[in-house]
Amino acid sequence: MDSIPIIPRIEDLPYISSPPIEFVYRSAEDFVAGFYTWADNPVALTPDRPLMENVLYYFRSITFSADIEELDFTACIGTIPEFQMYLKSNANAILFREPVRMVRYLQNFDFRFSWFTARKDDQLLASFRGVLNQNANLIGKSPITLTAVISAQEIVDDEFTKRFKKAYLR
Repeated sequence: MDSIPIIPRIEDLPYISSPPIEFVYRSAEDFVAGFYTWADNPVALTPDRPLMENVLYYFRSITFSADIEELDFTACIGTIPEFQMYLKSNANAILFREPVRMVRYLQNFDFRFSWFTARKDDQLLASFRGVLNQNANLIGKSPITLTAVISAQEIVDDEFTKRFKKAYLR
């Protein structure tokens, strides 16, 4: 393989040596004055194991949910909740061109990008922004927690990573 696309094809990834990793972000908001309002400052995503320095991470999908029934969630949307990710080592640079809109619960929503951890203390941050109105089914429900789970591969194949860096991280 002579070149590696910036968003590698699944068949190009060295799966045998690339363990899966998941990042979880949860944000809970209480009921206040008729609404549940998310306006988070970026907070660190929690990976299911520590991030390694100088490793290529390939993000595959995002799953969105909340701790209420999906029909109640969609019926109560005031301002569609939006999910955004940031890179701490780059002055909290935004990773997505536009936030991912949570118009319904999503299971393994195909959303691919690559990230190379150039610094030892690098972190991914995330935030939700949006408003849910309260309906009769949500009376007494406070707080409501929105959850995003990002599934990724930790690419530890040195040759693959070297070619990727040469092609895209000049």
